[in-house]
Amino acid sequence: MRRRAYRRQQSSCNEVKQGHVAVPENFLMIQQFVDKGGNPWRLNPVETAERVGIANLGFSPGDKFVFRSYYVDYGSGLNHALVDAQHGICKFLVELYQPVRQGGSGIWAVQRVTLLGV
Repeated sequence: MRRRAYRRQQSSCNEVKQGHVAVPENFLMIQQFVDKGGNPWRLNPVETAERVGIANLGFSPGDKFVFRSYYVDYGSGLNHALVDAQHGICKFLVELYQPVRQGGSGIWAVQRVTLLGV
């Protein structure tokens, strides 16, 4: 009985889109909208991971998203952020980057979702 329940819970991991995620978004238009005061959550990687994750990637409103770290990809020069996400018993790493502008006024976009374990 416990094995079946565990398998059902583990299958919830497959509800979340994994790997490189290409969410169809126009980053230049989003950046311009944010520059005018719209969607300020786009300036926060945790809020972006949560909102984009729920709207497009299969995460649920009750899932937990926690900031892990920032880093710079010196090959591209882009800022990146890592956010841990919990969906049921499934643990994910959500990788984001700043596609238009680097720094505090640049929007964040989800790049990749990786299953870390259950």
